Amino acid sequence: MLEKLSLSVKDIKKYRLVLGSEVIDEVEKLARDLKGIRLCHINSTPFGGGVAELLFSHIPLMRGAGIDADWQVIRGDQRFFTITKSLHNALQGAEYPLIMEDKTKRVYLANNEMNAR
Repeated sequence: MLEKLSLSVKDIKKYRLVLGSEVIDEVEKLARDLKGIRLCHINSTPFGGGVAELLFSHIPLMRGAGIDADWQVIRGDQRFFTITKSLHNALQGAEYPLIMEDKTKRVYLANNEMNAR
């Protein structure tokens, strides 16, 4: 099962002196265009690494702009994360011949089914 992280809301208006009114107004306009949309970030760890550091600050700011955003952590065994890392690398051009193997698919799907509960 995915674990939803508890994060605060940061008021983007507090950044007006740094960013300027024009930037804040544009962010608020773009956020209004997303009203009613839910944005869920899924990551493998709640701490450490660049993505976790980014989301820790980014999601409260998105919420402060009025966007329904959250962050959930996916769980899995070591085989699952080896597969997802290989998929990540394959999307960037690396070879990944094991993707078509039935065992790889079974491990990947079993872990995803567990997280879907």
